[in-house]
This record gives sequence, structure tokens and C-alpha cells, in this order.
Amino acid sequence: MMSPVGGYLRQPASTLVVCCARGVGALRSAGPSALFALRSRPLCGSGSDRLLATRRCGSWGARASSMSPEELQGLVQQIVPKLTGDKSKGQAGKIATIGGCREYTGAPFFASYSALKVGSDLSHVFCTDGAATVIKSYSPELIVHPYLPDEGAYEAKYANATSRVPFDGMVQERTEQIQAWLKRFDVVIIGPGLGRDEMTMKTVVNVIRLLREREISVVIDADGLFIVTRNLDLVRGNPRCILTPNKAEFGRLAAALDIDLESGSDHLRRCAAALGGPTIVRKGAADGICDGEVLLECSAAGSKRRAGGQGDVMSGCVAAFLSWAVNYGKQTGANQVRDFPGGLPPPVLASYGGCLTARVAAAAAFAKKGRSMLAADVIEELGAAVDKLFDHE
Repeated sequence: MMSPVGGYLRQPASTLVVCCARGVGALRSAGPSALFALRSRPLCGSGSDRLLATRRCGSWGARASSMSPEELQGLVQQIVPKLTGDKSKGQAGKIATIGGCREYTGAPFFASYSALKVGSDLSHVFCTDGAATVIKSYSPELIVHPYLPDEGAYEAKYANATSRVPFDGMVQERTEQIQAWLKRFDVVIIGPGLGRDEMTMKTVVNVIRLLREREISVVIDADGLFIVTRNLDLVRGNPRCILTPNKAEFGRLAAALDIDLESGSDHLRRCAAALGGPTIVRKGAADGICDGEVLLECSAAGSKRRAGGQGDVMSGCVAAFLSWAVNYGKQTGANQVRDFPGGLPPPVLASYGGCLTARVAAAAAFAKKGRSMLAADVIEELGAAVDKLFDHE
């Protein structure tokens, strides 16, 4: 029986294992689970490191071949849409970001604007009333909807009123406003600048459920991850979902899954396997990517400085690549994982492409700005990074 991955079918009897080897190298055992371990050196380097790829078919031995870092880069390149004069607006990606409150307006801007700079055609932001005008002022390229409710604004609005819309009624009203737009998007980012307001979070819980019902791909970051750790069933078993935790957020996710990070190893794969569907991108010195079966590590050189907002930039990058993977499947008729480049699941391909692009852009920004580098500087390098990595034959 085949199982769905990212809306596509995976043959469970087949395990793909890729590990980094220098020279001849040695094959790592996949263990009892289907594990794909891939460690990538910077793709713009000498290419002396080789990637040993092995596909196990049941208990009938293995077939091995070597894959260079350039070849891996080429797999991601295949989902990147060609720039031709016959395209229509929207074909290169339609992204929505759900986040942004009175206190946090930068994060949703960084995520949504990064998606545009990577190459998406349209980018929307759904935020609270108090954030909308500010985010609109950052860029005319963004389409901003002040549909997220927040309890503070709700209480202020009805402070002296003789009657008011019930709390749950307001949540439902705003959920329906957002729902009307969801069918327009390839991918939705949830969490940047969302905040912890209960009315806002209840609305977002409703939206996450709607996205799953409608089989729309989602990238969940920041405060969206806080919501997930309170209700794991929102994402459990959803193969169209990518979670992008940093170290602290990953710790909270592991705790919610009852996985002790102080004991044992292989924590990323164990967390992803426990969720049974979502791909986890654990951000760090090297970015780990795992869907429970496939494990990659993106360790391309990035920035030596960690500026606020870089995680939001990466979320936007991953969302852009995920929209390309989704559209690649639609355009080619791919409905099984084996139909995608390298036989990699679409969310895994997208996560690797997004992480690599963000790292190369951060390295370029740091080379120019050094200690003064900001997230906005990284965003300005995203287009050049995509050109360098993927827009060539």
C-alpha cells in the first residue's frame, strides 16, 4: 500500500539513503525506518565532496550511484519555473502570510516580501487592524488584509457599547473573511509576527484546519509553532505542512511530542516521525530537514551575523520554493514522489531550495555589510542568489 506524501504517493518498500562521502566514503545504515540522510557542502565550492546515494528495495540488496553537490542543486533547479515571455501573473507562485499584530509588523513583511524577491508573483498578508497600515507602508507590492481579530482592539471597540458581537462570533466572522481568499493561494505561511492574543490564535487555528481540508500547502513558523505545540493534531499526519523551528522552538516541539533531547540521538527524525507527515526544518548552524523518512542537512556557508528577521526571510524562501514544487506537480502530472526530481518529496525539495537560497543570500549580504547586516540586506540578495544557483542551464 502506498502512502501520500505532500499530496503524492510514496512506495514504502523503497528506502533512499544519501550521505556525504569524501573519496570512496562509507554507506551509513538506514536503520529500521526509511531514512534519507544527505549532508551537503556549499554548492559553490570545489565539489570535492561526493554524495553517495543508495536505494534499498525491500531486503533484496542495494543499488548505489554517486551524486555530486552540483547534481543535487540540479534537482532543485528542475522545479524552478523558467522565465519566459508567455507566462501569466500568478503562475510563478501565489503566497499568503498570516501574521502581524500591533507590536510585530516587521516579521510578516520579511516573510511575504522575501517570497516576492525569490520570484513569487503575488504575496498577500493577513494581519490585525493595528498592523495593516504599517505593513502597507513598507511596500506597495504587498496586498494587505486587516482580517485578523485581536482581543485588545475588540475590547476597545465595545468598551462603552450597550451590545457587542460575541467573542466567538468575531472569531467566526474573521475566519470566514480569510476563508474566502484561501483558494487563491498555492502556499500559506502562518506565524511571523502573529503574537499570542487568544482571539487571534483561535482564528488561526480555524484557518489551519481549513487549509488542511482544502489540501493547501502551509509553512508554519514563529508564533504559529506556539499554536502547534498546544495542539499537535492540527498538523499531525499532514504531508503538505512544513514546520520551521529554531533551536528554542524545536525544543518546545520535542517536549510536546515527549521526546527528550537530553537522551538518545536522531531527535529531528524522531520528531518528524512522531508527527507522521509534516516536514520539519530545524534552523541552526546547519539546517536539518526531515519528514520522518527523508533527512537532509543544508550546511552551505551563510552569514556570521544573526540579525532579527532572518528566520522570517527563510520562511518566505521556503514558501516560494514550495509553491514551485506544487505547480511542478500540476504541470507535469506528477502524483507520486518518484515522479519528482531525484524521487524526493516536494516539501523536502522546497525546504532544501529555500534554505540554500537564504544561506547564499545571507553570505552575500554579510560580505557587503559585515556587522551592520540586517534582514533587509539579505532580502536584497535573494534574487541574485536564485540567479546564481538555479537560473542557468
